[in-house]
Amino acid sequence: MPNYNQQQRKNSSYGESHRENSYETTYKVSKSDLEEILDGKNPAKMVSIAEAAAKKTLESKPHLTTSQIRNVYGTVKKLDMIGDREDVLPKLILLKPKLAYAYGRNKDVQGLRILKDILSDAIDLVAEKKIRFQNFCRFFEAILAYHKAEGGK
Repeated sequence: MPNYNQQQRKNSSYGESHRENSYETTYKVSKSDLEEILDGKNPAKMVSIAEAAAKKTLESKPHLTTSQIRNVYGTVKKLDMIGDREDVLPKLILLKPKLAYAYGRNKDVQGLRILKDILSDAIDLVAEKKIRFQNFCRFFEAILAYHKAEGGK
């Protein structure tokens, strides 16, 4: 005989789907584009992708808020101010669970999922080459700027 709680979960919409937004916005940046951006090879591409990503974060409702972005950006900015110390990379990598947690708490904000996906992929690339960190900071700052310019609140 199944446990009542197991049966209840099986028969209900309990769990991830109860908060999912029926309108799902997607935006993916290719690994090669991210590498080009983070290696500093194409500043124009950085700008255009940051603008497109910012626009996508505002397409679904509820919108990604500036305070949600700034919560993560503040951590990155603190790491940027530390400079070229050995503990920057491990702290940057720990930003991935923070992004996952923020999205987990707000699964209906599809813009947060887009930001999490882009930044997590970019963090993985920075982990491969630490020299990419400065361009990561610039890219994130560009996303934040375009989000605000597009009407993010």
